[in-house]
Amino acid sequence: MNYSQTQLKTLAQTNPKELARVITSPNADTHMLTIGAELLGEVSDERIALPALRQLLKHVHALVREGAMTGLSSFYLAKKPPQDILERLAIMSKNDPSPNLREYAMSLLYDFEALP
Repeated sequence: MNYSQTQLKTLAQTNPKELARVITSPNADTHMLTIGAELLGEVSDERIALPALRQLLKHVHALVREGAMTGLSSFYLAKKPPQDILERLAIMSKNDPSPNLREYAMSLLYDFEALP
């Protein structure tokens, strides 16, 4: 099932666990995954948001990886993400097929280094 942006936003606000389930389901639409990943950055529970964002950072589509990076940057405004996320971003900053995502990953690493 495909969800609209409005439906995904409602899930983020009322049932973030379902949002995480929806965007980690096989065969989900790329656009829906991207929006959902970005919205997970607004979820307050790391136990819900982090596993989904971790998975989407490895997605085959650059747009989805970008959405996961945006979600991470929103979620971790005040503290550093876990070490495995920092390591994944370091790998992406050197090896991602998309030059724009390599640059974005490098920028996020720089921003996260300034956090406590």
